[in-house]
Amino acid sequence: MLSAAAVMAPAAATQKSSLEVLLETLKKRDEQPKDAPPTLPARPTCRGRLPTTRRPSLPAGFKLENGMATVAATEAAVVDKKADAKEISGLEAKEEKPVKVSIFGAKRKFANAEALEESPYVDKFHEERKGTTVCKDPPSVSSATVKMNGKPACTDIMDYVLQKKLRVWCSSPNAKWELGQIQSISGNDAEILLANGKVLTVSPEQLLPANPDILDGVDDLIQMSYLNEPSVLYNLQLRYSRDLIYTKAGPVLIAVNPLKEVALYGRSSIMQYKQKTNDDPHVYAVADLAFNEMLRDGINQSIIISGESGAGKTETAKIAMQYLSDLGGASGTESEVLQTNVILEALGNAKTSRNHNSSRFGKLIEIHFSETGKMCGAKIQTFLLEKSRVVQRAQGERSYHIFYQLCSGAPPLLKKKLFLKSASDYNYLKQSNCLKIDGVDDSKKFTVLVDALDTIQISKEDQMKLFSMLAAVLWLGNISFSVIDNENHVEVVSNEGLATAAKLLGCTANQLVTATSTRKIRAGNDSIVKKLTLTQAIDARDALAKSIYANLFDWIVEQINHSLGTGRQFTWRSISILDIFGFECFNKNGFEQFCINYANERLQQHFNRHLFKLQQEEYLEDGIDWTPVEFVDNTNCLSLFEKKPLGLLSLLDEESTFPKATDFSFANKLKQQLSGNSCFKGEKEGTFKICHYAGEVTYDTAGFLEKNRDPLHSESIQLLSSCKCELPKHFASVMVADSQNKSSLSWHSVMDTQKQSVVTKFKAQLFKLMQQLESTTPHFIRCIQPNSKQHPRLFEHDLVLHQLKCCGVLEVVRISRTCYPISITHQQFAERYGFLLLRSIASQDPLSVSIAVLQQLNIPPEMYQVGYTKLFFRTGQVAALENAKRQMLHGTLRIQKHLRGLHSRQGYQRLKKGAMNLQSFIRGERARIHFDNLVKRWRAAILIQKYTRRRLAANMFNDQLSHIILLQSVMRGCLARRKYKCLQNEKESKASHNIVQGDTRKNNSESRICHEMNGHYPHEPVITELQGCITKAEAALRDKEEENVMLKRQLEQYERKWSEYEAKMKSMEEAWKRQLSSLQLSLVAAKKSLVADDATTRAARTDFTPTHAQYDSEDTLSTGTHTPEVIESRHHNHNPEAKVSAGNSDRRVNAVNHLAKEFEDRRQVFEDDAGFLVAVKSGQVGSNMNPDEELRKLKDRFATWKKDYKSRLKETKVNLNKVGTHDEKSRKRWWGKKSSK
Repeated sequence: MLSAAAVMAPAAATQKSSLEVLLETLKKRDEQPKDAPPTLPARPTCRGRLPTTRRPSLPAGFKLENGMATVAATEAAVVDKKADAKEISGLEAKEEKPVKVSIFGAKRKFANAEALEESPYVDKFHEERKGTTVCKDPPSVSSATVKMNGKPACTDIMDYVLQKKLRVWCSSPNAKWELGQIQSISGNDAEILLANGKVLTVSPEQLLPANPDILDGVDDLIQMSYLNEPSVLYNLQLRYSRDLIYTKAGPVLIAVNPLKEVALYGRSSIMQYKQKTNDDPHVYAVADLAFNEMLRDGINQSIIISGESGAGKTETAKIAMQYLSDLGGASGTESEVLQTNVILEALGNAKTSRNHNSSRFGKLIEIHFSETGKMCGAKIQTFLLEKSRVVQRAQGERSYHIFYQLCSGAPPLLKKKLFLKSASDYNYLKQSNCLKIDGVDDSKKFTVLVDALDTIQISKEDQMKLFSMLAAVLWLGNISFSVIDNENHVEVVSNEGLATAAKLLGCTANQLVTATSTRKIRAGNDSIVKKLTLTQAIDARDALAKSIYANLFDWIVEQINHSLGTGRQFTWRSISILDIFGFECFNKNGFEQFCINYANERLQQHFNRHLFKLQQEEYLEDGIDWTPVEFVDNTNCLSLFEKKPLGLLSLLDEESTFPKATDFSFANKLKQQLSGNSCFKGEKEGTFKICHYAGEVTYDTAGFLEKNRDPLHSESIQLLSSCKCELPKHFASVMVADSQNKSSLSWHSVMDTQKQSVVTKFKAQLFKLMQQLESTTPHFIRCIQPNSKQHPRLFEHDLVLHQLKCCGVLEVVRISRTCYPISITHQQFAERYGFLLLRSIASQDPLSVSIAVLQQLNIPPEMYQVGYTKLFFRTGQVAALENAKRQMLHGTLRIQKHLRGLHSRQGYQRLKKGAMNLQSFIRGERARIHFDNLVKRWRAAILIQKYTRRRLAANMFNDQLSHIILLQSVMRGCLARRKYKCLQNEKESKASHNIVQGDTRKNNSESRICHEMNGHYPHEPVITELQGCITKAEAALRDKEEENVMLKRQLEQYERKWSEYEAKMKSMEEAWKRQLSSLQLSLVAAKKSLVADDATTRAARTDFTPTHAQYDSEDTLSTGTHTPEVIESRHHNHNPEAKVSAGNSDRRVNAVNHLAKEFEDRRQVFEDDAGFLVAVKSGQVGSNMNPDEELRKLKDRFATWKKDYKSRLKETKVNLNKVGTHDEKSRKRWWGKKSSK
């Protein structure tokens, strides 16, 4: 975009252009009614030639008429990008870098003058940029100026190329184009130096101009200076060799099948295209463009993927679905949509001679999205399944993948239930001598298939039904017949195939034999059973198998649609992906190729209509300067197919109704009726040729009538209806419903009732598809098969060129280089971009506003044209407008963002300040109420604890006292009785001892006298008894002494333990005393502080109201004492602030007194408990409690109380400080008031 100064600078005054005249005519409409249709202005003579003078701006408050219109479709914003210069064919690249061009969701920029320096139209191009009166197209080689395939090209271009000795394409003797450099020119010959070093002398007529090497490998064919066949092929081959398989051709994406894995996909690539950081051609870019246009315009989109068999259409559709699933993810439906590919490929794809995974049916996947872009469902439509592949195919091909996967990957239990064997045991599979595909594991594929069925939420019961019908089809192929007579009539051989097929279908073997080997012929009211010949029996068996498989395929598609349609009630718009069979041309082409190529003709007509016809018709209707571009129109070929009553389809249906008609008679009829049509050529031996848009194809009419009739006899339908299984019954009902006369239809009249033929049904499906595609915005992807050998890095020029011609790529590029793909009405343009004007203009006409915007943004005149009702832009110009709009909106949003942020912050600060003030008041009030409640609870709790503990202590003391007294009385009584007995025994012993002693002395004296006299002492028994007593006493004394020793030891141990306990108790008492002393000191300090504060407060009160001091009586006056209550009450009445201060002082006194009283009570309790435990431990007081355990509990209680007391003392200090601060503030406020007075 240019600077503001450049935008605002006035243009030089020149003559009025055609647009200025147009504006003057439009101004005359102001006098007409607003709803009157405008008069068409004169057709402009110049392509978008803008007026050279500036128009006045619109006035402030300008509003467009008719309100806001729908936003026009615009090109997505994109980013300019330059490609690096590359080496090609051994030639050095120049320093200049090519400018990439983008259509699919990316910015595009026209090549600058450097890219066109080798063109003879460079000077004219610069003149157009400067604003000449006649604007011409950029130099290019179009169909009107260049002739290809060796014919002479445009004289001025070739003269310039020959003069400058530039690069050219020369036609070699082997009919191939080779790139070379002109060395010299002599007469009518030119010497060309080829890339391999050879020098070739050719005529200038065999030369075509080659693009500069800087344009080699461009990602958009529109960028090529010279558009011809060798240049396009060389560009595609160069990109293909670098694994750049995607190339743009204007609005069409060309996808060359790499036939190998390439590093262009994955999560990282998806994120690049989602975030618009990559604008290279890709399927992701096409899908992203379709998704964004759907959200922006609210119009359904379609992605049409076409190409020949083996070109990679199926994989391309899967890649597009993967990207759309990622865009519309987070809904849970995307995984189910992706898994449908696995199921449809297994049942509808097969190996052919051209492709290992060829789709043998067409499908349209309609993906539904909500208004927010979330995927909410999908629907699948299928077209023309190739049923004949089930029973027969060419050598080297396979039937549908599902059969081989089932035989190879089914678990043993499932194989046992279905009586499955290996694939080589079934006639339907082994007849083509191809059972495996290199590099493909069918058993793993079967596991993936089962997982996909589970993801789609198809029940295990339905899966079992599916596999049972597949196994039944395989076993039907093993039913054999034997000829029983000379007329070739057959009967069914009773073998394993017959019995197993009957079990799987749920019918009897006899019913199956009847359906495959006999026919009922109605003769009046009677029925005659007729045996079939061998050929008829095989056809009947194969028809039954094909019918079962076709209906099974339709049934599984219905189940998938039912599963994917659960969220379709939230559907807003949809994106349809069409993956349909490509154009086919084999050595022998039959009925299937006939239908497939007819469908491709119809799709090509749709392609031509949207890219050629409609666009050019719009240019001519809107009156812009436009030269129509010629293209290959296939209207005549479509007329050959669809014309009534002499079209191919009508004649085929007509011939199919005749019972005796043959394929040969049908061929002859075509020759008779269509010999005058230029697109039809009758051949010999039942063949004919049709000139399709892709070339001539020869068809063999063998089997046309039978395949078009698609017969299934009444016996087969009756067999299916009589089966015990649900699916065969369902198939029979569907076949009956498809017939025309449903009400009067019976089982025996199915064959008699005229059914819709295959081509009629296919034509109806195709017309319905075309109507659906016409209601969408199409996006085209053309898939190209690089070679017929399915080898990577092999590029066959003839094959690729044939496909490019079939796709009409060259015509698309030509029209894209000269056309205006973006069209916007004047009203829509003014409403969308009118706000970009820096100054208002006088006229409110939408055209004036539009032209003023274009002038302001300096859009080159050759880049757009002004029509009667619309503005037409070349590719890339709307991107500049969108960029300017985005910048303007971005700046506006930034201003709004900052202003709204400022207002929000200011409002937030106000709300925050108010909330904080409110919270502080509320929290303060709550804290005060909570504190008062806590004080009351503390007081009540302490009071309750005091009385409770006193009561418990009294009860415990009384119990212990009674127990001690009882124990003491018992012990004292026992001791008294023992002592009394001891005293009594002692008294008796003393008395007896005295008597014995007296007698002993008397006897001793007598005995001594006698002994002395006789010389010996007499021996008496008393002495012996006394000696025994003495001995016993001595023994008892020894025992007592030993017992005393043991008791002394125990006493010493007890004394040591007691000393230890006493030391512990003393240490505990000292610790408690220290702690109590510290608490007491803290309490005393608090009291002193309270007294000081109270004194200060009372002194202040006394100072505050000295004149109002009152005394109670004369006595008080004389003594000088005051009554505190009276003074305080009067002072409070006089000073409200003093009331608050006095209340705070009383509250502080009460709190401190409460803590002091609690301290004294608790100290007394702990001292009493400790003393009691000491007494119990010392034995002074008898008790059955454990003193050690009680001591531990006492320590715990003391620690708990101390911790709680400290916290409450701390809170009291904090509250006292707060109250003191409040009193100080009150005194200051009062003093301030007094001072102000």
